[in-house]
Amino acid sequence: MEIEFLIRKNIRELKPYRCARDEYEDMDAVFLDANESPFENGFNRYPDPYQRCLKFILADFKQVAAENVILGNGSDELIDLLIRSLCRPGIDNIIVFSPGYTMYEVCAAINDVEVRKINLTVNFLPDWRKVEQQRDCCTKIIFLCTPHNPVGNIIPLSDIENLCKVLDCMVVVDEAYIDFTDMPSAIGLLEWHENLFVLQTLSKAWGMAGLRLGMGFANEKLIAVLNRVKPPYNIGVLAQQTAVRTLKDRDGFRNNVACIRRERERLLQAFLQSGIFEKVYPSEANFILVTSPQADELYRFLLRNGIVTRLRDIPPLLTGGIRITVGNREENDRLLGLLACWTNKLYPSE
Repeated sequence: MEIEFLIRKNIRELKPYRCARDEYEDMDAVFLDANESPFENGFNRYPDPYQRCLKFILADFKQVAAENVILGNGSDELIDLLIRSLCRPGIDNIIVFSPGYTMYEVCAAINDVEVRKINLTVNFLPDWRKVEQQRDCCTKIIFLCTPHNPVGNIIPLSDIENLCKVLDCMVVVDEAYIDFTDMPSAIGLLEWHENLFVLQTLSKAWGMAGLRLGMGFANEKLIAVLNRVKPPYNIGVLAQQTAVRTLKDRDGFRNNVACIRRERERLLQAFLQSGIFEKVYPSEANFILVTSPQADELYRFLLRNGIVTRLRDIPPLLTGGIRITVGNREENDRLLGLLACWTNKLYPSE
């Protein structure tokens, strides 16, 4: 399909703000154009608005062209950017699944875009028949999350590809946790589907949550449009420099991911053997979802003893849920020790 038909008319015709760095890239020049301070301190100059050095490294790592990459101040900025660029306020709609990541709904509400919510199946997978029932000519985006948050399961790549073939809207695949699974990324489908947008992040496996760096991968025509809409300097100098430095340590990245996956399996087995939980969900992410009739009490018990988890109560499919992030070995040992105390009715903080 032609991507232009999905983009709002006023966005297609938008004349973007031209910043000082749009017109000149030679960093050895004398810059007297942007009213910056001339006193060098490492960040007295405006950053590269297109993050060219960082994108070059990411494109090489992800095996795509740099023209297929856009960076945001966290993935949330890219979610908002997509909705603002594609959805007409008060007219268009998006489709999301429940339970799921609620920022899709928040960004839609901010932009006065209708949200059509579909409950996942009992196996926490999308019901494609319900998608067909809910969508109409004003459906602009469908959001998928794989590995899923908060459950941790995956959507088969074949399902995603088929959806791109049959839908005339944008299919956004949120892969925030893709580094913790062996499932191939939907990035590999971009060559054949203009209506596919893949979200990833440097917050999870790369350990850069504090920098706020989200990645978007899509057809270069859509990326060009989004670059015109985004704020000119949305990624600061320090964030770009730190990310470039960190991304060069690929061995450290792989070692950290392998460690988290080992600890995830250790926690999973311990949870299953503890007898505490009603359900322990297998996970392809860096967290494990468990359910318990005593979820509130257990959550508060852990909190009183210095362990912060996340209650997940999203009826009708998910009640009494606790999402537990996989920590380092010391943190996980502390958690397991407290769970043993809970099992034996030994409450150290009381």
